[in-house]
Amino acid sequence: MTPPPPPCLACLLTLLLLAAAAAPPAGAICVPRNPGGHSKPGAPAKPAPPKPKPLTPAAPAPPKLTPMAPGADIVRSLCLKTDYPDLCMSAIAKQPQPQLPVGKRLDGAGVLRLAMGAVRTKAAEAKAAAGALANDPRTQPLARGPLHDCVESFDDIAYSLDQAAKSLAAGDRDTTGTMLDTVRTDVDTCDQGFEEREELTPVMAKHDAELAKLSSNCLAIATAAGLR
Repeated sequence: MTPPPPPCLACLLTLLLLAAAAAPPAGAICVPRNPGGHSKPGAPAKPAPPKPKPLTPAAPAPPKLTPMAPGADIVRSLCLKTDYPDLCMSAIAKQPQPQLPVGKRLDGAGVLRLAMGAVRTKAAEAKAAAGALANDPRTQPLARGPLHDCVESFDDIAYSLDQAAKSLAAGDRDTTGTMLDTVRTDVDTCDQGFEEREELTPVMAKHDAELAKLSSNCLAIATAAGLR
């Protein structure tokens, strides 16, 4: 009968048997797992998807051009030759536009007629204002005489414009120029009634200043268009 091994030797044998059972078989290779869990060993890594490009804001649409009214080009061209081009163009734009035959465009004479119409409109407005002030009991007594003179001068403006229009239609450049000069003088006549009396407030100064500019524009347009 074989005697049992010593206790220490038995413990050593048990440790060797456990170590042999835990060791991998010969020739085995340990391959680490792919973190993704889907790629096969040895397969090339998939490239990362490209980052989306930032959106480029769309270019703004070009502004729409406002079509010019027939004849607007010659109005602008002639008004730019005056001392008050902005007033010239705005005053003409407010006038009733002429009905031209098909295929005919506005010419220099047509522009001058529109500018003269602007003077006529302003003169009528100034005449109404002067008449109202002349009849207002709050107006200075000394101002009533000059205001009545202004009313007459504004009537003279309308008459001079009528004569200028007739001369323009007849092709009489000399008379056209003379009557337009008269219009400009009639405006100054209203101012002079107040300038002669320093104690009076020039209540028509604003109307007269605009009339002076509008009548000056008429002269410049007539000269630029060869109509005086």
